Amino acid sequence: MSNVSAVLAALQFGDSFFPSGSVSFSWGLEGLAASGPVVDGEGVLAFVVGQLHARWRDCDRPIVVASHRAAGPEEVAEIDSYVEAATAAAELRSASSRVGQAMLSVFGRLGFAAATAYRARVKQGAAHGHLAVMQGYLWREAGLSETDAVALSAHTFSTALLGAGIRLGCLTHTEAQKALLAIREQVAEMAAAPLPALKQISTFAVEAEIAVMRHAKSETRMFAN
Repeated sequence: MSNVSAVLAALQFGDSFFPSGSVSFSWGLEGLAASGPVVDGEGVLAFVVGQLHARWRDCDRPIVVASHRAAGPEEVAEIDSYVEAATAAAELRSASSRVGQAMLSVFGRLGFAAATAYRARVKQGAAHGHLAVMQGYLWREAGLSETDAVALSAHTFSTALLGAGIRLGCLTHTEAQKALLAIREQVAEMAAAPLPALKQISTFAVEAEIAVMRHAKSETRMFAN
């Protein structure tokens, strides 16, 4: 894939126009906005940075890389099963699988045979389709390099949270763009950090996970989590 083609692919898959299903999830931000810790753009920025450090760097990122490097669908399915077992919060497991399966569905409709075949595994109960796993696997199938996949993972992770913040009225679109500028170098440093082994992935996003669990019992909500 040429450099221009790779850039265009990354722009396509990272655009909010791409129907990934992620707009239905706030990953705990709605709960924190409702309970008080996040009230404005500064709070959303702090949340995004915290989640990048606590969840993306040492969990999502190594999963994306492992799936991108996987020898084939069997190995991808093994990674998928490990992610299912390693994700403690049921609400986060469900959300990750739902968004990952939405990604599979779209890639299948775009003509990627690997997506159609893996979606059949999920329907048979032989795989789960977790988001970070599908990102690494499908973006490789689409011709993106490992570096591009990691960058795209960080970008979509950040924009999903910032987009939720915009819909919750915590910040404006311009403030969200300023936030992306503010975190760019931090994200680049995290992306370049040594990768933990897959069996050593970890998260420490306790406040967000508690917010997700509480959110499941909320009678009025905008997002699924």
